[in-house]
Amino acid sequence: MSMIKPTTTTQWNSLDGARALSILSVLACHLLPLGPKTFFDLNIALGQFGMAIFLGLSGFLIAHKLITDKSMVDFFVKRATRIFPLLWLILLLSFAWRLSDLGFSAVTAHVFLFVNNLPHYYLPETEHLWSLCVEIHFYILAGLCFFMFKRSGLILLVLTGLLLSVYRFKEQALFDTTTLFRLDELLIGLSIGLLWHTESPAANWLKKTLGSLNPFFLMIALALASLAPPNPWLFVLRPYIAALLIGALIYNQGSSLTKLMASKKWEWVSRHSYALYLIHPFLLVTWLSSGDKLTMYMKRPLLFLVLFVLAYLSTKYFEKYFIQTGNKWLEKRNIAKSKTAVLSHPSTAD
Repeated sequence: MSMIKPTTTTQWNSLDGARALSILSVLACHLLPLGPKTFFDLNIALGQFGMAIFLGLSGFLIAHKLITDKSMVDFFVKRATRIFPLLWLILLLSFAWRLSDLGFSAVTAHVFLFVNNLPHYYLPETEHLWSLCVEIHFYILAGLCFFMFKRSGLILLVLTGLLLSVYRFKEQALFDTTTLFRLDELLIGLSIGLLWHTESPAANWLKKTLGSLNPFFLMIALALASLAPPNPWLFVLRPYIAALLIGALIYNQGSSLTKLMASKKWEWVSRHSYALYLIHPFLLVTWLSSGDKLTMYMKRPLLFLVLFVLAYLSTKYFEKYFIQTGNKWLEKRNIAKSKTAVLSHPSTAD
């Protein structure tokens, strides 16, 4: 669940709230007992709700990054330095005490994030990595399409998302976490990012329409579409509802929910969301989650405390170091390219 910080435009402040709501929903799904399972499994429902928001938000932001980054190298280096250092550190710690039980294929599938397509290699603490796998595959696909076809490539990907949704419904693969059956959730979100960077009568009409939608009702619709056991028709609409929700949060600035999501209270959770997402399942295989059910849940406050402390330390020191190192390398590379361009074409410097 890598979290990309948006631009500083105030119109995007509500996305911090959306990101925070997403990770808090996932944490509640995995760490808290949410009611009886008489009619619906609320743990699964809240997890699907949170992931729909996250994947839609990621699709939107990646469209923005592809259009605004200086080059594909910038795009991929920023993504890699954001995602892999913490992932590889945690996997190293996790694998260290069980390496004799793991084969080369299992280690490789985790390290290079394609384990979601080989689910028999999952460990109890790595099943959540499916979303990170799908996101990485999405980065590669979106980056290549944009490199070859520019914005037309992103439009092609949105259309591909529509077809994948139909295929997912046809196969009734509602909870399948392989890339083929989850990619639509990211591809549909691309449409809002494309809209942000498009100025035309049709685009302006769509922006105005999104500005008239109430994000509160869209959030309720998304929650209903996320219920488990699912209604197949509603469940496949989750990416579309999530995209509309993100669009409404951006363009309907007068909504009470938009103002609530834009509150500074969400900022800390949003900033630390990647570390929170990546670390929490690994704590579930430690002493912090051992014992019978009563004992386990009595330890939950301590687990949350440890989780938030580790997320803070990771974000402030460990992740920040690699992100800054990547940015410095890109800055030096871009300066060197500029100097080379001037030397190759001295007339442009006049």
